[in-house]
Amino acid sequence: MTTLPTWTKGPMAGEQFRQREKPSMKIAQVAPLWINGLSRGTSDAERALFYLTDELVRRGHEVTLFATAESRTSAKLEALCSTPFCRAPENWSQAGAAILAVKQVFGPRADEFDLIHSHFGIDGFPMAQRCPTPTLTTLQERLDLPEYVPVFEQFRDLPLVSTSDAQRAPLAWASWQRTIYPGVPSELYRFNPRPGKYLAFIGSLSMEEGLGAAIEIARRAHLPLRVASRKDSIDELPLSTIPSELLVAGNGVEWLGELTEPAKISFLGGASALVCTQGWPDASGLCVAEALACGTPVVAFHGGQAREMIYDHVTGFACDSLDEMFHVLPLVKDLDRKACRNVFEKRFSVERMADQYVHLYERLIAAASHRRFSASIAQAVQTDRRPMAVTN
Repeated sequence: MTTLPTWTKGPMAGEQFRQREKPSMKIAQVAPLWINGLSRGTSDAERALFYLTDELVRRGHEVTLFATAESRTSAKLEALCSTPFCRAPENWSQAGAAILAVKQVFGPRADEFDLIHSHFGIDGFPMAQRCPTPTLTTLQERLDLPEYVPVFEQFRDLPLVSTSDAQRAPLAWASWQRTIYPGVPSELYRFNPRPGKYLAFIGSLSMEEGLGAAIEIARRAHLPLRVASRKDSIDELPLSTIPSELLVAGNGVEWLGELTEPAKISFLGGASALVCTQGWPDASGLCVAEALACGTPVVAFHGGQAREMIYDHVTGFACDSLDEMFHVLPLVKDLDRKACRNVFEKRFSVERMADQYVHLYERLIAAASHRRFSASIAQAVQTDRRPMAVTN
């Protein structure tokens, strides 16, 4: 760990200056390999990681990103595979070699870094547990499934970060360090004070994303719905599973498909509200931050990130049912879009997210250093207590 000098004024007598150490860390970011970083169709989890990585680099930290070769980043990129796995079935042939490369990061290469931040999900737990360098794992997946309990019991001492309090609740006894909500760059997402008159829905075409519910609420409210959907070959939802009456031509639903980042910013900023009807306990977090950054209120179901990120009657509404969502939609027009932007800047910017992670990195590194120091002292004391050899 190197240090960057910063100067602060000391006591008034003599106006002394003193140097204060500000650590510049060597950080490894291990990305999931199923989707590209910051490309068209990238998931929320991957985009949050890449925003964080670039912000850490901007602050002067030495960051190495282990990800797909197609990823775009200002950090040092080390490719673990050429293309993301889920874009084509044949890409899974690279999985074995990629996993071996990840094991090298947590093993022989671990001493190159002050901390290894894993976004590899529970698949990275065994590697993190044996790693000699401090690790931190941010989990994006839902954790309310019973099969996760024995897994987390086996790795209950691993330092973890949740992306919402609701996400961690089923496994509250695990080693959660804190909740850190996803953030986006303030300068990238521009405030739009003059929205259009449509509802926005953004998410993958999976059963859990609640697309049918979003279409139903827009139909009942007689409002156009624009749908930006990321096609994901792993969990794509066949349109045949959505009631046919909701998909007929002229029903006010406009299908936009995958959007580039500039197009998505325009799409969210022009909406009167973002509708989050996802049906799982940890969803929608990054798109909520994106919407609020544009000044767009959010109407969501209770539970998960969305509920925790919304201030009722200020930045949107958290609802218990479709009926309640239908009744609050007319109130959206009375919300102050500038208040939405202000909340975003205080709570959900990438700068805020990076502040929280840097503080956590420093704490974990300091704790590991303290453990090593204590172990060396204990070993020295044990050595001193050994009986001296008696010679004639």
